[in-house]
Amino acid sequence: MKKNHTPYIFDIQRFSIHDGPGIRSVVFTKGCPLRCQWCQNPESQKSRAEIAFYADKCTNCNQCVEVCPTHAVDPITKISNYSLCIACGACVEVCENDARKMVGQIKPIGEVTSELLKDVDFYNNSEGGVTFSGGEPLMFPEYLLELVQQLKRENIHINIETSGQFDFDRVEPLLPFFDMIFYDLKLMDNNKHKKYIGVDNKTILNNFKRLNQVFNNIQVRIPLIPAVNDDAKNIEATCKFLLESGHQTVHLLPYHSMGNSKARRIDFNQEIFKVEPHSKNQIELIKSKFSNFGIKAITYD
Repeated sequence: MKKNHTPYIFDIQRFSIHDGPGIRSVVFTKGCPLRCQWCQNPESQKSRAEIAFYADKCTNCNQCVEVCPTHAVDPITKISNYSLCIACGACVEVCENDARKMVGQIKPIGEVTSELLKDVDFYNNSEGGVTFSGGEPLMFPEYLLELVQQLKRENIHINIETSGQFDFDRVEPLLPFFDMIFYDLKLMDNNKHKKYIGVDNKTILNNFKRLNQVFNNIQVRIPLIPAVNDDAKNIEATCKFLLESGHQTVHLLPYHSMGNSKARRIDFNQEIFKVEPHSKNQIELIKSKFSNFGIKAITYD
């Protein structure tokens, strides 16, 4: 398998109950073609390993400064210059306080499969399975195809969380192995989509239409971002698009600011997206707006 077809994996989260039915393991891959300003997993954006720095754990022992081969670690602040950092892991190895952590590893498919099969009894007893998330896992369809084929030999339920920004022709061979797809729709206005997400929405909307014709179990999700996509115009346009596609339900994912602290650990200079999360009353009002157009909006506590 070509190197650029093999993802860095930054986490395998066990015993999840929010990423599909039952008890699940969630595999998080690094690499995403989008740059959502509110990204909740900023460590997933780049398709390579990175070093996260936890300043609150640092004791200023200076070992990271001394071992860095590219002199990327500031001797005063201990913050890395990420244009110099090659993520070799030398600073991680010498840190005795876990203030520096490697984010992302290339793992052989057999190793990942073995890890996921540890919980096969939990999957079976709860009607759960495995979910692939990111980042954008469908950036790596050849890797995923080999992996899900192995999982399907054990009859494991497979779910994918996707932004919709992928090459449909490369992904299509995977579809027979998927049981469910979580598909994100964020903004219907193309200019706003470019502004807040970094790319237009043409591929995302076209892929949804194509996927909807050949795959039955699509769950549409909308990250609900204050002052970005919660206005009446976007809600109406989204509802119209969904109804034309035969969908009458959408899952709303209320914004929270967890991604901000994670972004600073990866790159201290990264611009932080600042908005106030919706109140419960505001979310209920938004849900009622969807309902007025014939779409049932679901949220989870």
